[in-house]
Amino acid sequence: GQAPCARIFCYLRAPTPPSSLLWRGGGKNPVALMRTSWTDSAAIFVGVKGGSASDNHAHMDAGSFVMEADGVRWAMDFGAENYNQIEQAGVDLWNRTQSSPRWQVFRYNNLAHNTLTVNGALQDVTGRATIVGTNGSPSFLSAVVDLSPAYASTLAHATRGVAIVDGDHVVVRDELQTRATPTTVRWTMVTPADVRITGPRSAELTKNGRTLRLTVAEPAVVTMKTWPTVSPHAYESANTGTTMVGFEASVSAA
Repeated sequence: GQAPCARIFCYLRAPTPPSSLLWRGGGKNPVALMRTSWTDSAAIFVGVKGGSASDNHAHMDAGSFVMEADGVRWAMDFGAENYNQIEQAGVDLWNRTQSSPRWQVFRYNNLAHNTLTVNGALQDVTGRATIVGTNGSPSFLSAVVDLSPAYASTLAHATRGVAIVDGDHVVVRDELQTRATPTTVRWTMVTPADVRITGPRSAELTKNGRTLRLTVAEPAVVTMKTWPTVSPHAYESANTGTTMVGFEASVSAA
C-alpha cells in the first residue's frame, strides 16, 4: 500500500537582535566579535582572534582580524587549504614543529594573515595568544590580545588592540617592545579590494563602488606596500582577486 502522508507546518519568527554589540569567546582559539548594529546592512563588523598554531588545524594567525563596512568585507581571511591536494604533493602536513614544512604552505603562516611578521620570521608555533580585555561600550567597542607568546623569539612584548570608535572607524593599535637588536615589523591586511597607495602613510581601497581609507597614525616613518597573494607552490590555491596591503617599519633596539 501507499505510505501515509504527514503534513508538517513550521512557523518561524524573526530573531530578536542581541542586546550586546560585542561578544567574547574563550577556548583554545579565543575570539572577540563586535559590530555597530544588528539591523543596519552597512554596519561595521570586526572580529579578532588569539590562539596558537599548535592547535588542531590551526594556522599561524594569532592577532589576525577581519573587517566589514558598507556591505564590503575589506579585511579577509583566506581560509583552509585543500588537505588532500597538499598531502598528495608529499608535504608533511601534520608535522607541527617550528621547522615543519606545514608552515611553508602560504595560507598557513603569518605572512599571509592580517597580523604581524617580525624580521621575516614565523610566529612561535607553541605560543598561545590570549584576549586580555574587552570593552562593550558602543562608542568604543574593543578587544586587546596579548601576542607576546606568539612572538617570544623576536619581541620582548607585543599586544594588539582592535576597536570600533564612535561607530565610525576602526583602529588597530599594536604596542611592541623590541629586544636588543633593530627590528623590522611588517603589518599586513588581505583584501579583495583594489588598492592604491596614496601617500607615505596612506592607501585607498575600492570595491563595489565603496571606498576605505587606510592611514598609519604611528610610527611616523613607514614604507607603505602591497604584496602579491600568489602561492609559491602549484599545489596551493591561486588566491585570485586578492591583494595584501600594509607597511613595514624599522623599530630601534630596546
